[in-house]
Amino acid sequence: MREAIHAGIAVWAVTLTTLLAGCGGTGAPSDAGSSAESEDPSRAPSTAPGVDGEADPDRVFTEARLKAALLPAEAFGERAKVTSTDLALFGPYGHGDWGGCEPAEDLVDELNGFDGAGALQTVRSGPVTEDAQVITVRLVSMPAARAVRYLEIQRRLREICPEVTVDTEAAPVQEHHETQEIAALGDEAMLDILRVTGGDEYDGSPSYAVDVRVGGVLAIVNAGGDRGAAVSLASRAAQRIRAELYGTDG
Repeated sequence: MREAIHAGIAVWAVTLTTLLAGCGGTGAPSDAGSSAESEDPSRAPSTAPGVDGEADPDRVFTEARLKAALLPAEAFGERAKVTSTDLALFGPYGHGDWGGCEPAEDLVDELNGFDGAGALQTVRSGPVTEDAQVITVRLVSMPAARAVRYLEIQRRLREICPEVTVDTEAAPVQEHHETQEIAALGDEAMLDILRVTGGDEYDGSPSYAVDVRVGGVLAIVNAGGDRGAAVSLASRAAQRIRAELYGTDG
């Protein structure tokens, strides 16, 4: 459990060091080749249809299929570079640490039991610098009912414990969670806003992650301090899941 705590904090620590501010617009996209959209992924649409009622709810996909459905590098902007692509079974990821949420112990145990094929890409926006923005996109496949339950647990955890104290090697830190629903994105989608305070490293700056479900596939997008990019990249991921995995372009 201590290793999981540190791993979860590490993921958020990387993204919280970004200094890229601002939330891009969510207006209609420019032509695919336009330099404005390739420079700023947050200019992409923020909506995408789901597949509930159209696709087999028990259908699952292999890690190889999920990898092929990950976003192309140009979706992140012309200066972005995919630094790694990893295939692995999915486990609780990227949403803080809930070990200190005693009232939700049963939910935490249930969350730890989730698994499924997964593919993760890590992207660096811009040149290699200490302040470079790091974005992660993870696709996970499981039966649709399990994906629905996963998001139910994530929402419930934040209702029960909007603030959680997490022990780290340096000093305890406090995680502050806020959740917002995102309409018209996949079959369902939620935005998680995480602020970490305590110690010398954390100043409470927000970090944004979006979970979007398309049938039984979850796309989990973590864009650090860039809310607009998190939502728009989740939209692109949902569109690609629909087209590349479920074979529906509409």
